[in-house]
Amino acid sequence: MRRSHTDPGPPAHFSSFPTPSRRLAQIRRRKKRTQDKMFLEIMEVTRNERAHLKEWKDMVAKYRKDTSEHEDRRDEREDRRDARDERWRQEDQRCRQEDQQWRDATLELLCDQTDILRHLVDLQEEQRGHRVPLQPMFNHPQYSPCSISSSPRCVRTRGGRLCAPAHSTPVDSPTKRLSLH
Repeated sequence: MRRSHTDPGPPAHFSSFPTPSRRLAQIRRRKKRTQDKMFLEIMEVTRNERAHLKEWKDMVAKYRKDTSEHEDRRDEREDRRDARDERWRQEDQRCRQEDQQWRDATLELLCDQTDILRHLVDLQEEQRGHRVPLQPMFNHPQYSPCSISSSPRCVRTRGGRLCAPAHSTPVDSPTKRLSLH
């Protein structure tokens, strides 16, 4: 039976104080309530911390994934750029080689033409001084300076008669050579 604070009751006697065992039980109950309350508070904080930690981990994982994808895209772009640059370099090198071949071929052709012109000038100078009669090709030895043919020809005879080589061209035939002058 509890009395209210407004109800004046009999004065407190020493005997109305709780016994030590009761007092100890009250302390234990308060302590238990405090422990439970603290445990619940700790659990709440832990739950909140876990939720925050999970959010943080998710955010870090998303950032790492985005960064990795960004780096992969950048690497792919760089690889494509490097491949394109390599193709351009190879094409440039091929064009330079081709240009050099054309220059070499043109220079060689000009050298050949210059040699031919010198030879013709020398022949013309020689002919001005004294005229050499034209003779058929097969009457000259292979080392003759009058020979136009670039490859040596062998003279063939058939039954004692001279004839043109089997592999000769119309320019090499004696009748064509005689009609050139």
